[in-house]
Amino acid sequence: MRRSVTLFIIAVAVLSMVFVFGSTSSAQAPKGEPIVIGYVGFTLSPGTRPCMDIQRIAVEEINQAGGVLGRPLKYVTADNKGQTSLTVEGGRHLLQTEHATFISIEGRTEICLAAQENSAAMFKDYPHILVFNGPMGMELTARVLADYERYRFCFRDWDPEPAHYAQNRYFWENTWKRQRPDATRIAFLWEDLAWTDHWQNGIPVLNLPSWEDFTRELGYEVVFSQAAAPRGTMYLPILQQMARSKAQRIFYISSWFTDTESFVKQWADSAARDIPVDLYGGVAQTKAFWQMTGGKALGVTSSFTETDIPMTEKTKPFYEMAKKNDIPTQIHVHLAYADIYFFKKVIENAGGIDDIDKLITAMETSETTYSLGKMAYEMEKVTSFFHSKKRVDPNDPTNVTYPGVFYQPIAQYQNDGKIQYLGGSCPENEPFWEPYGSPEDWVMPGELRKR
Repeated sequence: MRRSVTLFIIAVAVLSMVFVFGSTSSAQAPKGEPIVIGYVGFTLSPGTRPCMDIQRIAVEEINQAGGVLGRPLKYVTADNKGQTSLTVEGGRHLLQTEHATFISIEGRTEICLAAQENSAAMFKDYPHILVFNGPMGMELTARVLADYERYRFCFRDWDPEPAHYAQNRYFWENTWKRQRPDATRIAFLWEDLAWTDHWQNGIPVLNLPSWEDFTRELGYEVVFSQAAAPRGTMYLPILQQMARSKAQRIFYISSWFTDTESFVKQWADSAARDIPVDLYGGVAQTKAFWQMTGGKALGVTSSFTETDIPMTEKTKPFYEMAKKNDIPTQIHVHLAYADIYFFKKVIENAGGIDDIDKLITAMETSETTYSLGKMAYEMEKVTSFFHSKKRVDPNDPTNVTYPGVFYQPIAQYQNDGKIQYLGGSCPENEPFWEPYGSPEDWVMPGELRKR
């Protein structure tokens, strides 16, 4: 009898807690005026739409967990249809009508520059944080250092062009030579957009050579180089020229905007089909690329970010969430999702959103962990690095990478679409990659076709 009375008292106590707090197993629902986060981009783009979709999920997750400082987040988007003028119009709408505190812009330098000028003109009346989601154009953050008062609210969640010299030194000095020591003749193909200009021409302000000169310094011979429109290019004539040049490696400096699937399908049926292809970026970073090319991606090498390899404690949950929602996870999609949780941390560190100066300081000083490493912004006052995501030492960008800040899986498509990991993109992170693969696991495309 005494035991029954005790159990009854416990049950009453638990029920009382439920009535008082609403639930014992879920966070209290956020209340009050929502904090608005917006994104301007091309909603039909296979590169941009996943960023919007995954940010929306992040906002829903945070709201389900109680919001930020007890307030809900609201997520809104503006469709720029890939046009600069509509990007500016979308930014104005998010500020004037939606009262957004944080705005992200899709990762094309030309579009981001226009958005940046519009935001600078509106900042006094509509204070906000502007984040460029994945572009590399130096100008975007060089402006922040040159005119801090005007552009201090602008941040880039990726790194600028000079941050990629250390990575490529490692590829050309180490990875490629371990894969095929005798291959010294390179064919360069460049996506013909602003973000590749500095690599094609060099960066005198930082005393960095063009990539072609950089490879020559490392013992390579450039036998072909051409820029191509990112979409609609007939690649067969270009590939025939590459074959005639007797190139031993094709390096396509591509992005998510490039129709690399068309390039690869034409490569596989061309005279250059036995010349190994390395894609710099784009849709080859996900497993869908194998299907997109009908298996003709066999032998192609690319960075590969649709992976559950536990680079951080966030990687597997992110991979499973994206897979469940059928969202492809190119690098900038990882970044877009990470941005939302970074904004949450920034708001918490600033104690709210009422003081834009505190928000900017929190953007500059906060750090979070995400699926590919650490999200934090560079504060060394070196042009283009300042207010960009940390990756390399801006005072020695050809040699020193910050360990653990960005894990970049490099992989080759092998038989039946198998993803063979080949290591990472810097010596500082290589101990992590050793259990998963090495450059010696790479196989010539012609050999793979025989298997």
